[in-house]
Amino acid sequence: MPCRRVASGAGREAGTGRKGGAVKLAILSDVHANLPALNAVLADARGRGAERVISLGDLVGYGPEPAEVLQVAYARIDHFVLGNHDAVIARQLDPAVFNPAARQMIAWTGRQLNAKAAAFFKGLPYVLRGPRFRCCHGNPASPAAFGYVLEDEHALEAWQATAEVFLFIGHSHVPGLFVLGRSGRPHWLSPQDFGCEEGKRYIVNVGSVGLPRDGSATASYCLFDDAAGDVFFRQVPFDLETCRQALRRTAAPTPLPHYLKLADRGQPAPLREVLDFHPLSREQVRDRPVAEADLDRAVRAVRRWRRGAAVLLALLVVLLLSAGLAWQHLRPADLVLPAAHAAALPAPSCGDGCLPAPGPAGAVTRKAPLADWSLRLSDPDRQRVVVRAAAPSGPVLFSLWSEVPLPLQLESRPVQAATGMRFQVVASCRQGDTFEGHAEIALLQRGPDGIDRALVHCPLGKLSKERWKACRRSAPAPGLDADGTVRWVLRGQFRGELLVREADLRRSR
Repeated sequence: MPCRRVASGAGREAGTGRKGGAVKLAILSDVHANLPALNAVLADARGRGAERVISLGDLVGYGPEPAEVLQVAYARIDHFVLGNHDAVIARQLDPAVFNPAARQMIAWTGRQLNAKAAAFFKGLPYVLRGPRFRCCHGNPASPAAFGYVLEDEHALEAWQATAEVFLFIGHSHVPGLFVLGRSGRPHWLSPQDFGCEEGKRYIVNVGSVGLPRDGSATASYCLFDDAAGDVFFRQVPFDLETCRQALRRTAAPTPLPHYLKLADRGQPAPLREVLDFHPLSREQVRDRPVAEADLDRAVRAVRRWRRGAAVLLALLVVLLLSAGLAWQHLRPADLVLPAAHAAALPAPSCGDGCLPAPGPAGAVTRKAPLADWSLRLSDPDRQRVVVRAAAPSGPVLFSLWSEVPLPLQLESRPVQAATGMRFQVVASCRQGDTFEGHAEIALLQRGPDGIDRALVHCPLGKLSKERWKACRRSAPAPGLDADGTVRWVLRGQFRGELLVREADLRRSR
């Protein structure tokens, strides 16, 4: 086998089995100013225990919301390398190397951004180095040339110019990996979770968050466990209708994205027809300095900054308390409310539901947590969950409200499950008047090793304000492949109100 397969570990909890200094990294690329896709990926990465996020470049270009994407990226992505679209905004690359449609969009993007954005891009390195791995946008053999890695000879060039076991790249928008073993011949593999093997090296293309070119309409990224040397590919659905609305609202002069054309054409265009960039020659970049950054050094700098900030914050707290200000104004932003009952529920009989209805009615707070349900809020000052009492003929329901589009997650108490069992997630959902964003209902299995595996994804998509949309989706046959527990999970990132009723988990045949 070209590489060692690993069991899907995308949900492994942060900190589990960690060696000293090890972290789980979410590595993404090619957001291209697609805000719904970026929000979906960041929410997914956080839910799967990612401790740091790395961007491999091209945050802007083609998409309609470059300023909004930069604002989110600056706040929530930890490390960056420079992409070719970013380099144009920083005036480090001539727009003439792009095709005419791309040049038109580059000019429009530049008008949406201020000098601070250009300065931000100008300060980014071409290369980010970590223990055993290297990150850059295009071919690592000459990072400033932004060459593609599409063929075996491109991969060999990259390996000959570097020493790391893992090379993480983007640029082509197609996820997958090249593997080099003892034979000395590269092997290209489609996206698959894998673990590092002794004597082998890997070039991992993490795909594209905001402009997929692999024939799908999902955002692609990778999770990397740098302690175990395991890589997990993730493909996350995002709100396509919100993307269409943003294109219409901004009137950006961009061609209709390939993923929005799929429904009309039925099949993707060949990759070489949609590549927008002509890589520079080695001679063109021979004398250009290639800035590199060291991940360990950057992490140590952040830790020093955080320690200094903690001291300053402590002094500020003392001053505020001495002034008689209320402590609740300084509470942490993240709020986790675990279920009041911790033990797993027994598995239901076939066709029967097993999740208790929420209750009692009222707002969910630290003093009034939910029984049998856990809740995670990113900003408790601007997010809330309320249990509404049943109408005379209707079920009890959750009202999830967020003033800002930040991640929010609601999950059930775990349910005992055994090998071969199949489950179905059930719910009915409706949006409030001001709902914007995305959400999905999922079925997660936790095995004996503590790793979560997503068995079912049910994206809610466009919801109605008047009618309830039913979500009923079963895990595929033949059922669970190991004993463990399963959980009903709603997760999303949205603004406004989302209403959920009849949330349940059922056995299916």
